[in-house]
Amino acid sequence: MFRLVYLLLLFLFFSCGKSQERQSNFNQSKIQKIDKFKSIEMNKLWVKDEIFKIDQYCLRHGWNMIVSKSGMRYQIIQSENSTIKPNVGSEVTMSYDVRLMDSKQTKCYHSDSNGLAKFKVEKSLIESGINEVVSMLSKGDSALVILPHHIAHGLTGDSKKIPPLSTVLYFIKILDVNE
Repeated sequence: MFRLVYLLLLFLFFSCGKSQERQSNFNQSKIQKIDKFKSIEMNKLWVKDEIFKIDQYCLRHGWNMIVSKSGMRYQIIQSENSTIKPNVGSEVTMSYDVRLMDSKQTKCYHSDSNGLAKFKVEKSLIESGINEVVSMLSKGDSALVILPHHIAHGLTGDSKKIPPLSTVLYFIKILDVNE
């Protein structure tokens, strides 16, 4: 009987040690340090995947959009053919409807409930994609805009209604432009 208990204890002792060793090897193989190069590669893959999703979304909705160098897509819905265009530093007042690029086009923000947006072009904290599209429009123009995450709310979202890495739809109208 004593031998049986002794063998059982020895077996447990050695098997626990091997289990911890296997667990340690498992943790080391699964956890990899993310360095600068891996981070860049991961970001390139996110952007490539996002471009594909945006293109497919536009195709499904029948939207023929203009693509900028930054990856922003826009389509002018209504043009007033105004000669008043925003420049760097111009104060712009616009109405907006912000939605997620999902199957339901989930509504996030709207100027009817949050008030009109007033900002200085390239001199405010508004999304860089909005600064970009506003510079392509004139007073009175309205447009549908799709902003990839890197020119919208980035990796973290806005910590309220826009999740991390979200592509965002904007329906905007330029109401006023002041120098």
